[in-house]
Amino acid sequence: MEPYIHGSRNGIHIIDLRLTIKGILRARHFIREVVASGLDVLFVGTKPQIQAETRKVHEATKMHYVDDRWIGGTLTNFEVIGSRLAYLEDLEKKESEGYLDTITSKEAARFGREKRKVWRNLHGIRDMFRLPGVLVVIDPKTERNAVREARRMGIPVIGIVDTDGDPDTCDIVIPANDDAIRSVSLVFDKLVKAVTDGKQLRDERGVEVQGREEAIAEISSAPVPRPRSGGRRRPKAIPGGLTRSVEIAPMEEGGTATQEAEPVAQEAEAAPEAESGAPAEAPAESTPETEAPPTEE
Repeated sequence: MEPYIHGSRNGIHIIDLRLTIKGILRARHFIREVVASGLDVLFVGTKPQIQAETRKVHEATKMHYVDDRWIGGTLTNFEVIGSRLAYLEDLEKKESEGYLDTITSKEAARFGREKRKVWRNLHGIRDMFRLPGVLVVIDPKTERNAVREARRMGIPVIGIVDTDGDPDTCDIVIPANDDAIRSVSLVFDKLVKAVTDGKQLRDERGVEVQGREEAIAEISSAPVPRPRSGGRRRPKAIPGGLTRSVEIAPMEEGGTATQEAEPVAQEAEAAPEAESGAPAEAPAESTPETEAPPTEE
């Protein structure tokens, strides 16, 4: 963060506000174009003092947000997150239909704990049925898992980075104090204005936004990769094939390899006939060979 620091006083680094304004302008322009193209923005701020400001952004823009904790796989394992969102809707539907009146108080308490846990983790992204177009992160050092998943999925990252952060993890850097509520609120006000302008520009261009049913249909029609089995499968035995059991006998003196190969060839020819149902002919008895004289020890 050295290029973004104006100087230090009493051991405290002072951020260059000219670069802060430059980062805000770049972020505003980029967010406006992303929203105008029909995509959404995901705001991530899980610090205790920043959670309220993150919720205010959602109330003003109706965009997705994460304020409690980042669930691993929110972007990289989006199919499983969608199933958890469906599970949350199922719990709420049961509660509205009077399911709690049909179970015991102990089961009702367990049901309530489960519903609160799932709601706390997923309530900010319950309407996110596709990947966002940009990720806005407060303190990429704290939200390193979210930044790592976004970079893996090719999603641009806008970060509010303090002097103890790493700007290389973000595509657009806004150098500012990420612990102060007033500092984060000031930056968020500018980004909210960019989202509002992007929605207005989207309506002027006539860009259609993909709905919930269309997004779900697109996800369900996409091929789902299946994990490979850990163990190595044994090849299926084929009659007369290479995987059949073979007995190896020591070759006698004076014998040749062709004498050992004749019974094998006869077994291979008889195997297809046995499978088709036709009676297989018995192999011709080979003439016994003369036993070799015992060797003297």
